[in-house]
Amino acid sequence: MRRGPGSGKGFGMINKKQKSVLILALFAGELMLRSGAEIYRVEDTITRICRACGIHYVECFATTTGIFLSLDGGREDDNMHTFIKRIQRINIDLGKISLINKFSRAFTATDLSIEEGFAQLREISRIKPYSLPMNLLGALFIGASLCLCFGGLASDAIVSAVITMIVYLLSIWVGKLQLSPFIGVFVSCAACALLSVISIELGLLFTLSPAIIASITMFLPGVAITNAARDLLSGDMLAGVSRFAEALINAVAIAGGVSAVLKPWSLARGGFPSDEVIRYPLLLFFLLAFLTTLGFCIQFHVPQRQMLPASVIGACGFCLYEFSLLDLGQSPVAASFLASGLVAVMAEFASRAGRDATTLFIIPGIIPLVPGTGMYTAMSYVMQDDFANAASTGASTFFMAGSIAIAIVIVASLCRIIMAFTGKIADSVRQRRAKAGGGQETEGSDGDAGGADISDSGDGHGPDGDRD
Repeated sequence: MRRGPGSGKGFGMINKKQKSVLILALFAGELMLRSGAEIYRVEDTITRICRACGIHYVECFATTTGIFLSLDGGREDDNMHTFIKRIQRINIDLGKISLINKFSRAFTATDLSIEEGFAQLREISRIKPYSLPMNLLGALFIGASLCLCFGGLASDAIVSAVITMIVYLLSIWVGKLQLSPFIGVFVSCAACALLSVISIELGLLFTLSPAIIASITMFLPGVAITNAARDLLSGDMLAGVSRFAEALINAVAIAGGVSAVLKPWSLARGGFPSDEVIRYPLLLFFLLAFLTTLGFCIQFHVPQRQMLPASVIGACGFCLYEFSLLDLGQSPVAASFLASGLVAVMAEFASRAGRDATTLFIIPGIIPLVPGTGMYTAMSYVMQDDFANAASTGASTFFMAGSIAIAIVIVASLCRIIMAFTGKIADSVRQRRAKAGGGQETEGSDGDAGGADISDSGDGHGPDGDRD
């Protein structure tokens, strides 16, 4: 067997091949982190690529803003080499996460060369997100369908869709100014409230709350909450806590932006308007929730072949929340927990059926469940100087967000336990077959244990030999 880059005697200075492997691994990790991947997935992908090329003494530490990679030969007299990559801007692109996840699985299980690996990663990095018209279509779906989901009129849905598209264009323009993300969210949400207020005054809009909630949902920190939960599950406390802090900052920016417009308007008109919302039949609600999730799939660049299952998963979760809350009489916290659990379970099945990352299904499916209504209601109570109800609603909103994260963690933990248990059973069956067949083991899978997430599937079984 040919020796890997780190298998020779001594490890003094890093050679050219080892450096190429490390740059390849860092490149893959950088693309994943910039696309909004979980920290544990980034670390595991980098480690697997290095070990697949024979570099076994490798340590990777990633945060939301950087990657630190160190390696040595495992001996006291060996030199340690450390590489650092700074990450500044993150744009959610679930399609790239899925492609890099598949690349890392293929790289560790086949004889793909380092040069071929670089070529594939460069090709992935050059993939452009969906076009502006496509993203505007996604914003239209979100604004119109969510307005109806929250009880708005059909005419309100049209106005809400227009407002959502305008604010989406505004957010793109603000993003080009390289301002703080807090400022960008604040300005965008203030614009949502301002356009809704103008529409009310012009008689174009009849229910204010559904329109505002629908338009600000695009800026809710659902991705941060989901990734924080998955990072905490993997024991990465630093990344999990920092992402929860990011979610809290975004929530403050949303509340501040909306309040900056609604507070002076309510004082000027002598009160805050009350809305008479409509509850639509559950079948129609399913269709609306499907379109909402489809809109988020477009916004997060989910591959087209996965949009249908991801949208169905999101619709099922949203409908279960609505049914549990209004028909079963569950509290918002319990309803959020049940709905998020269903989304997580269906996402695990879909990811393993399509051998894709669970992130493709969980994030779009969980976004409609993020408590935008609670945040808006708490703000409205503050503007009415009803601080007791504001505190109560705010606490309920916080616990709803926590229940979403807990449900994801519980389902993911159970799936890991089940996969580990079934993996041991499969290994036992293969060993018995090998003994019965005269010592010839049957071929297994490619080391992914049937799971879609490469980071969820053991220690990998990539070749230890040198790659050309």
